[in-house]
Amino acid sequence: MPTTALTDLPPELLDHITTYLPTANSLANLSRTSKTLHTFVETNAWRTFADQRFPSLCPHSSRSWKLTARSLTSLSRAWDRRAFVARYIEPHGDITSFPGRKKVERWKRPRGQTIGFTPHLDVYEQDLTRGGKREVLAYSAGAEVCVRIREWRVGRLGKEGEKVRWRTYRPLSAYEGRDDITTVHLLRPKGEELDVRVVTGTANGDLQVLRLLEGEGEDVEKAYLTTQGQAVRSSSLLQQEGRPGLLAAEVGDSKICLYPLQDGQHKIAPSSQIDIKSAALENGNVLSKAYRPWSTNFLSESHLAVGLGPSEEPIHIYTVTPSGLSNEHVRKFTLASDTDFDDRSDEIAPGGVARKPLSSVYPIAPLPPSSATSTHDSQTFLSGAYDGIVRLHDLRSPRDVEATYTDPTDDSAIYSLLPHGRESLLVGSNRHNLLKVFDLRLGAKCYSYLAAQPSAAAPPPSSDWSLFLKPHASSSFSAHSNSHSQPWGQRPRRAPESSVYTLASASPTSPHVFAGIENNVVEMAFADVRDGHPDPSYFRPWRGAGKKGKGGDCADWNGWRAREVIDLACVEQRADVRLCVQRGLGDGVGEGQGEGVEGLDWRWRRGGS
Repeated sequence: MPTTALTDLPPELLDHITTYLPTANSLANLSRTSKTLHTFVETNAWRTFADQRFPSLCPHSSRSWKLTARSLTSLSRAWDRRAFVARYIEPHGDITSFPGRKKVERWKRPRGQTIGFTPHLDVYEQDLTRGGKREVLAYSAGAEVCVRIREWRVGRLGKEGEKVRWRTYRPLSAYEGRDDITTVHLLRPKGEELDVRVVTGTANGDLQVLRLLEGEGEDVEKAYLTTQGQAVRSSSLLQQEGRPGLLAAEVGDSKICLYPLQDGQHKIAPSSQIDIKSAALENGNVLSKAYRPWSTNFLSESHLAVGLGPSEEPIHIYTVTPSGLSNEHVRKFTLASDTDFDDRSDEIAPGGVARKPLSSVYPIAPLPPSSATSTHDSQTFLSGAYDGIVRLHDLRSPRDVEATYTDPTDDSAIYSLLPHGRESLLVGSNRHNLLKVFDLRLGAKCYSYLAAQPSAAAPPPSSDWSLFLKPHASSSFSAHSNSHSQPWGQRPRRAPESSVYTLASASPTSPHVFAGIENNVVEMAFADVRDGHPDPSYFRPWRGAGKKGKGGDCADWNGWRAREVIDLACVEQRADVRLCVQRGLGDGVGEGQGEGVEGLDWRWRRGGS
């Protein structure tokens, strides 16, 4: 019987065969066997690989599926090995201040308050037509908004590895505390326009869209959203390609307003609004004096979730229609699972009904679709509550809670959530600068870098762990911070204890995660700094590994000054808690810094060793 070569197979069958290749390296090897297979891999197989191995992380479209697959596999390995570097960020270098469009040599941090500012974050990235990426980050610092614009060029990274410029905006009459920014959103650009559009809400009731113009001599354009002078507590922005943005804002103590963000309008009134507290009182509910909405979040274009409390049913779901918000919620969720009611059989309310737990829900985050090809709105979402538990909910299920995620070592309130596809979840706690990482395991973790390793490779470490977003006691950063200032100016005051208020990442393929803690923003880049072939979309190889420069510092890594990198500590969420701490970039394994941790990045060592 004559044999059939791979090149003779129809594309559909060949595409099916390549789905069994476990790693990107095996697919790359296949593409080298012939011109025909090389063309097939470049045209079809890389996209199939990315979609099959990373179903909840794979983007809908890409300029280069080979680069996308490279980014996803590099990022997956970094996450599994906890390979990252972290630093505090603030405006420095190329700074332009608005209004007035003035060049500033040194950024001045907010002053005059007994506690540091609470950062609110948003970030996005876009592919550039001439190759590379642009990332735009905006965060609040008291009454000021800071915007960082960062660009990478694939294959043409300069000495710093990236091009960065900063824009800041602070109203001329702003006063710290009274005019603090309480919510920040970035409007996605049309094409590759350079102007930055940012939505800000403040404690004194200002809600506006700022357009920071890039043209020489240009300044700021503003559009005002009416709030009747009531404080803006929280908000959520829905953006869909080809449609105007839709903003849902919590105004005052109990009002939710919906604003359509049409271009060319300078004053925008809400298209609809509801008063949650008044509606609850009209329905005969007895409310706590502290009862109020805490967060709003679009689950999809048709559903808005509101987290509130203290309440027995602290999650309300409202329908979003072309005419606005539904006056009544379409569903309410308790925080009790079926087993909770069984355990509370001794807590019976009048009428013989088991009491529901009273709590408050702070952050709510929709889970992304299970695959890039899904056309259905997400029906599942996560909530973080005062009791320290993260819960998974499903609008299609009659149950209130589908699953829970808990840290046995910490039960502090949850302040922020950031799903990484359906693979992992980042959770910000309200104390100890604690960032928790949970493995969601929702059937979407289809790739492991260990598949390319020998069978004797060490098993992966615990998938649930917690990170302290402050330098550990033996960190070189802690010692340096008392002996010299930051490379770009004054050394900021850092709170020894803080909540992790906000979390953000530009996209599922981005290696950068941002966390807002008291008086600071922490940036984490998930990458192995010693990787000789890092993701070319964001990084270049570190030529200065182990080399010392002036002052004893090792060489910079992709524009990150070695002395500004902070060394953190983490613990695994297990019965026998194990502490690990990071080495400095200039330290090596076996240099009196303790042995490495099997399965983790080279920078990790056991605490106390």
